Amino acid sequence: MWKFAIGKTQQPTINQKSNGMKNHYGKKSMLALAAMMLVPAFSMQAGWGTAETPAVVYKAGQIESMHTARTGDGKTYISWIEWSGIMGDGYNVHMQLLDADGNAMWGEEGFVLETKPNASWTADYSLVATPEGDAVISWADAREDPEGNYQSQTPVLYKINQQKEMLWGEDGVFLGDEYHFPPVLYQVGGDIYAKIYSADEVGPTVLVRLDDKGDFATEPMEFGGMIAPSIDGDFIGVYMGETGTEAMRYNRDMQPVWSAPAVVSSQLYQGYDIEPYVLASDGMGGVVVSFIRPLGMFGHMPIVQYITADGEAVFGEAADVIVTEAYDHMYPVLAVDTDDQEIFCSWQISLGAAMLGGQEFDFFGERLWGDDAKVLVDKDDPSGFTFGPMAAGSLSDNTWLLCYADELGCNQNQMYLATFNHDGDKVWNRQIGDVCAVIDHSCYLENNDYYIIWINEVTDDDWNTERMIQTVKVSDLTSGVSEMTSDYAQKDIDAYYSLDGARHNNPVKGVNIVRYTDGSSRKMMVK
Repeated sequence: MWKFAIGKTQQPTINQKSNGMKNHYGKKSMLALAAMMLVPAFSMQAGWGTAETPAVVYKAGQIESMHTARTGDGKTYISWIEWSGIMGDGYNVHMQLLDADGNAMWGEEGFVLETKPNASWTADYSLVATPEGDAVISWADAREDPEGNYQSQTPVLYKINQQKEMLWGEDGVFLGDEYHFPPVLYQVGGDIYAKIYSADEVGPTVLVRLDDKGDFATEPMEFGGMIAPSIDGDFIGVYMGETGTEAMRYNRDMQPVWSAPAVVSSQLYQGYDIEPYVLASDGMGGVVVSFIRPLGMFGHMPIVQYITADGEAVFGEAADVIVTEAYDHMYPVLAVDTDDQEIFCSWQISLGAAMLGGQEFDFFGERLWGDDAKVLVDKDDPSGFTFGPMAAGSLSDNTWLLCYADELGCNQNQMYLATFNHDGDKVWNRQIGDVCAVIDHSCYLENNDYYIIWINEVTDDDWNTERMIQTVKVSDLTSGVSEMTSDYAQKDIDAYYSLDGARHNNPVKGVNIVRYTDGSSRKMMVK
């Protein structure tokens, strides 16, 4: 079944948790039904893979916890961990850098970043790219523990450039035993922020901005949520607050910008994911937020809220994606059409159904696909296997792009790319590779190119298991597929009205009601 951890998918999504925000699909190590399949020959190959033939970047027996980060010049950092092979020494951290054409720049084996002893269990870590094209990675090890008794998870930060030079030293920046576990890293403009966990079980989680040497550039601020870039170098933090789930905009000095927090929802996330929010940019310094609220005794429901750069929670109370008490609704992904000011959300539907749900909101919280939403993909599967949304994006031809997996069995998934118009109708659907495992994955939508990077797992008839990092690049997502344009773009505007009823010849700052010559109207927000 689907399981998500810290992961980010990037499109116009932030989270890059974007970061890209990448999500983790089925993070499992079980051998599964794939063991009954004939294992194809996977060989290393140069360049990005295609939808028909994914490329293999690296393969080994025990690849775990993959993260990726894209640079401004089109390169891609990939990190992962592997068992050291030495009892008691834990895991080593590995990296690879792909050039813009998808070729491995650091040789077939990549680069081993860290080999210091650590515990036999791990916590998730982070990888981000700087505007200069370097990589910063967080980790935790037990370098100061007595030999043979490696239990600590003391955090450390490394910075490496494209020439494999360790810019913060071979030993990195060791944060000290007052902290615990790898920090979560966020990249905001030219700054990197680190969310760091206290070694004290009741101590606070803190957020700091790092300087160019990896030291603290600000005093630690108590903060346990997630952040997304805003404007003017600021960021918006989303967190559990006194009134529910709250948001606050902060400047680079970690000072609040708004006079009071915005209330995202009176509901709180009640699961175990330490990065529970899906965040997407509105293109104007605001953020769209989604997370899961409880539904009944065992179910869940994705909710959506829009917070502007000025701190307004536009929807009022966050909106459920669908009005129903049936089934279980999980794992939302978001995309934003910043031109038409509309929001797309897709999610998994299970426990009595096997579907992908879809909903479109305007920037004012109206469910444009109705209270019943849309069923984007469905199947009849009595075994309980369903679909998993991986990432979503907005394309220039006014369609929504959705990357998803059809779960056929344990560690057996078929990936697809599909587009849907603003009525919720499918425009096209394309298979990605063959049936495979989809363990940690990252997706990036950049211009008209789509990149998918994931860990696959194959098992032969003798139960020998091998994992590999695979890549796919799909281009020309709109060329020759859909020539649709925005309905609004084809209409003639009669006038603009502000909320006080005054007529204007041009849009004014704030909420505008746009009246068209055919008598229709819509709301539009101008910053």
